[in-house]
Order: sequence, then structure tokens, then C-alpha cells
Amino acid sequence: MLDGEEHWNAVLAEILLSRKIGALHVKLVGDLISVTAQLDLAARSRRPAFALDGIIDYEEQIGPLEKAYQAAWQAVKAAPDRERRVPELDRLAAALTAAIEGIADFARQQGVEVALHRFGDPER
Repeated sequence: MLDGEEHWNAVLAEILLSRKIGALHVKLVGDLISVTAQLDLAARSRRPAFALDGIIDYEEQIGPLEKAYQAAWQAVKAAPDRERRVPELDRLAAALTAAIEGIADFARQQGVEVALHRFGDPER
């Protein structure tokens, strides 16, 4: 970014490009990108757009979930070997799932219906 800030989904791109993850994580990142994009498109097309309170609510509800999957990813990267990485990968999957569900719930609270494609659903 021009102002020195990292792009908001740079961590997701890093996860996707890593050789340390499995197919489940790729699918969950796809779910997360999808639900976030749906909310973003709805917010941009609304007249009037989300009120300041909605933006603040988003930061309060979703900010911790984003920090959780970012921290889980850092733990995966820091794991010294495959054996120690496995539990961290499980935590990453759980954190990504919580972020997906949190964003979908927030969207519904704002009156926005989002379709969960469930790329990460093992039964699909």
C-alpha cells in the first residue's frame, strides 16, 4: 500500500501461497474471501451506506476474529517441524471458521444476506 500499511487480506494471500497448509485451509480462505466480498459489495451498494455505528460494530465484532486467524497463522509459521505444526493448523482452521461465521452473522445483523458456499465443508 502507498501509505506503508499492509493490504487487509495480505495474510490470506500468504496462507494461500504457503506449502505448510492443506486443502481444508485453502477452502476456508476461499469461504472467508467470499463472505467478506459479499458484505463489502452490499455495503458499497447501499444507499445510505453503513452508518458509522455499523463500521464501529464491524471493528468490534470482526476485528478480534481477524486478529485470531492472523495469530494462528503466525503460530503455524513459527512451528519448527511438521509434528508441532499440526495442532497449529487445527487452530488456524478453527480461527478461519470463526471469522467466516462472525462475518456472516454481522452481515445478517445489518440486513445483508450472504451465501456461505462452504468450500471448506468436508462433506461437499
